[in-house]
Amino acid sequence: MTSLAAAGQLQFKPRLGVLYMLGAIFVLGSTDAIVKWSTNNVDPIQIGFSRFVVSLIMVLWLVGRSQPGFTALRTKRPIEHAARAFCAAVELTAFYFAISLIPLPTAMSIVAASPIFGTLLGIVFLRERLRLRGWFAVFAGFIGMLLVVQPEEGANSLLGTGAVLTSVVLWCFAQLFARRLSTTESNLTILFYYAVGGVIILGIATPFVWVNPTPLEWAAIIAVGIFGCLGQYFLILALRYAPMSLLAPFEYSALVWACFYGYIFWGDVLGPVAIIGVVIIVAACLYITRTMEH
Repeated sequence: MTSLAAAGQLQFKPRLGVLYMLGAIFVLGSTDAIVKWSTNNVDPIQIGFSRFVVSLIMVLWLVGRSQPGFTALRTKRPIEHAARAFCAAVELTAFYFAISLIPLPTAMSIVAASPIFGTLLGIVFLRERLRLRGWFAVFAGFIGMLLVVQPEEGANSLLGTGAVLTSVVLWCFAQLFARRLSTTESNLTILFYYAVGGVIILGIATPFVWVNPTPLEWAAIIAVGIFGCLGQYFLILALRYAPMSLLAPFEYSALVWACFYGYIFWGDVLGPVAIIGVVIIVAACLYITRTMEH
């Protein structure tokens, strides 16, 4: 725990970073399925607030067990922590709202654009580099995303589609802030201010939408909080060990879990054209990884 939580430096361990990213996407994808079920009765804002509360409790427990203790929470970058928390809170609520309106595979097909935005943000703000052939792969991935997002699927709810797009942009900025903060802040420090910010931001709105969950819904909400915290922890570790532009393509693995859970629980499937788009996206992701400059 101490070594992982230590404020550190960014380390280039691409394989480890990719493994943490894949783990984060799996955990967060499972969380999304639980959220979609929960939104039948519970408002997305309340679910998001509850998730941040559970995450904060977990982080405080982890901090208490770490060697530095609560002194690890000192920071000289409160503005960046606040900015990341704001992006994450709004992004989370927008996505939860979206999947309450449209099928999970459809939502995640739109989210498939986020690695493209993430790669571009990493290049612009973090001065990460991509070779020319990598740029062609980025455009190929974007074409694949367009094939995945079919009009008959995305047009079911213009509001839901707009919410997903809002979520995508804010998610990329939240990742950008996480990697910038990783240069001086510990993993637990980043998680702590992420959770505190979410509790404060969504806590203001939650009383206006609160409903009393059933025992099963309470269990689902608590699971969302636990899995959400674990997923964020894996994500921070991934960003510490590998550049954003390298990790971004692996977010496409979220499509696999969205299609799996969507089919198993709601009977949602992607059409043949969309499947072709997914193949193009995966191929582009692998190619981008090979053409990255370190």
